[in-house]
Amino acid sequence: MDINYFNQFSSYKEYEQNNKDVWVYTRVSSKEQFESNKSIENQTSAAQSYALSNDYHITETFGGTYESAKGDFTRKEFQRLIDAVKKSRNKPYAILIYKMSRFSRSGGFAIGLVTHLTDVLGIHLIEVSTGKTTVTERGKHEVLESLLYAKKENLERLEITMPGMKRFVEKGNWLGTAARGYDHYGPRVKDPRFHAPEQRIVINEEGKILKKAWQWKLKGEPDYLIINKMKKLGVVMSKQAVSEMWRRPFYCGVSTHSFLGGKSTRGNWEPIVSVKDFITINERLKSNSNNGYQQSKKHDGRPLQAILTCDSCGSKITGYKAKKKYDYYKCQNRECKSKDMNANDSVKRKGLNTLFREVLDGFKLEEEVISLVEEQMKLTVKRIDGDISSNRQRLLNLKNEVNEKLKKLERNSAFGDVPKDVYTELKNELIQELSSYDEQLEKSNLEISNLDRRIKDCVSLTQNLSEIWVSSDYENKVKLQKLIFPAGLSVDSENRLYRTKKINSIFSYILDTTGDSEGQKKDPLRKNLNGSLVVAGTGLEPMTFGL
Repeated sequence: MDINYFNQFSSYKEYEQNNKDVWVYTRVSSKEQFESNKSIENQTSAAQSYALSNDYHITETFGGTYESAKGDFTRKEFQRLIDAVKKSRNKPYAILIYKMSRFSRSGGFAIGLVTHLTDVLGIHLIEVSTGKTTVTERGKHEVLESLLYAKKENLERLEITMPGMKRFVEKGNWLGTAARGYDHYGPRVKDPRFHAPEQRIVINEEGKILKKAWQWKLKGEPDYLIINKMKKLGVVMSKQAVSEMWRRPFYCGVSTHSFLGGKSTRGNWEPIVSVKDFITINERLKSNSNNGYQQSKKHDGRPLQAILTCDSCGSKITGYKAKKKYDYYKCQNRECKSKDMNANDSVKRKGLNTLFREVLDGFKLEEEVISLVEEQMKLTVKRIDGDISSNRQRLLNLKNEVNEKLKKLERNSAFGDVPKDVYTELKNELIQELSSYDEQLEKSNLEISNLDRRIKDCVSLTQNLSEIWVSSDYENKVKLQKLIFPAGLSVDSENRLYRTKKINSIFSYILDTTGDSEGQKKDPLRKNLNGSLVVAGTGLEPMTFGL
């Protein structure tokens, strides 16, 4: 009997590898490594030699630059690689990496990523320097061990370097980038202009202007005025940056670096403001925000303050009450020459509130076009609902992928292929990811029911905007204003004109519709209002509402 006769009935199939395309990923950690050695060149050369000797074809190359391995998806080239892998129709057989530490040092997260690449996408990783590959289960286990070892190396480096960095900071030196207004000299500074044998942090020309800003703040000048003054002197700072500056002890020569464990120490640099003045300013800020006087932002007689800016200088419009009963809007910039504007009607002229009501009247639809607008709104809502459904399906697909990962993780853990600590870390990450998708799905759960009734309610709202605004309390007035004009309004105090860069798309459509009606010709106010919108729609100039 020839036992070989039975070979034809075997279920064994020999795997034939037809895909010879591979991608290459290279990386170094710092700019100094990138510029001073040939590591990237060596990594690329080794990958090319490996591909040649194994009859692979390199079709894409990623990396080729310096990116820290502190976080995987903080690396732009790494993110580009993973995005390309997921989106590519012609996926590579493998990704060639000189050493696994070049791929990732994140430990458990990297293991989950590699498992997804191999088990879900069918893409292998090959460590060029050793020949380790995820093609076999044994090889995959070795690759995963290499990734864990890379994480361990990172931890050991930190254990060695952190005590030295802590002592460096405790001696009054600064670790990291110095605050704005200072030039940072030292042996490891990236800019060659600032190389020096020892650290020196000195005030530069910009810092001299910031020094003036601190003195202006000490005198009680508001931030917007300080920002304008600095701008005239050539220093441009956002209001957020200025607000952060007041609360940064670096400027008074004090270090509160995280390496100090919540403590403070004197820094070895010249302060821009004295400790005494820094404390004075911060106690004043604290008092204003918590315990002391708080200016109320709620002004029932001046609801437009929430969205108005000055057309002349761009500053925010505030207001005041004269003789305890007359409300006025005014520009908060003391140097601006715009006039104060009465909120309500006076003997001589209409108030801004009345003029705003007339703007709202401009959104009222003519009876003959209401049915057309309702049909258009239905189409718009259905399109939005379609987008939401598409997004929900995407989230469901991602959720299913994570569930599959969890199943495989559980299976691998049951067979003892994953260490217990790695299993716990990966499981927590996946459960967290699932929770995130569940939250997004809940937010996207838009139910469009009784569409006809809801559309009619919406149109009814536009027909009564002026009345609704007048009868609403302060909070609802503000909500309505922001709904219609999400970018706010600017006001010309001389000519009493409102301008805006953006109108809610539904209300913009209504204005276009009212502009086509015959009734428009009889109302010069609405004609000017709508005509300006048409001009603005071309992108040539801002929208203007004639009042």
